[in-house]
Amino acid sequence: MDDTDSYRKTPLFKQAEEIRKLATAIVESAPDEIKGGDPKRRDFDDHMLEQSKDDIMANAYLIGAKIAGTSSMNLYDLQMEYACLIRRACREMVVALRGLEIAGHSEQAHFDLLRNAVEEFRPLFVEWVATFKDSDRMYDDWGLFNLPGDIPDVD
Repeated sequence: MDDTDSYRKTPLFKQAEEIRKLATAIVESAPDEIKGGDPKRRDFDDHMLEQSKDDIMANAYLIGAKIAGTSSMNLYDLQMEYACLIRRACREMVVALRGLEIAGHSEQAHFDLLRNAVEEFRPLFVEWVATFKDSDRMYDDWGLFNLPGDIPDVD
């Protein structure tokens, strides 16, 4: 592992990997289709189940990927953009657990493990975001991460 992989040693990334592993275990334990229940709802429930599983995995992988991507840059606006995507992924992953429940797959003990892992991730995330230097930024043409008084870059 060279210096470009140093982010892998951080508590933040290690917790992201824990989240990914828990999410994978939950998704792998979920059925591929709902057995029993109202036949009129089965297509809907099966679709919700599959979509929830896909959402959980996509978000679980996005967290680590964006941490890795952020480690290779020093631009505040891009770091903040990735941080926003990570926060959103954490929230959507936890919400997608409800989709599994609605579809008839409820493993509360496992779901709680994932929810707790996300809660343990949060303070590490806050600490990480605090390391971003707002002096290392470009003007954000979308206006999201500009500070008061920022002016557009002129070429």
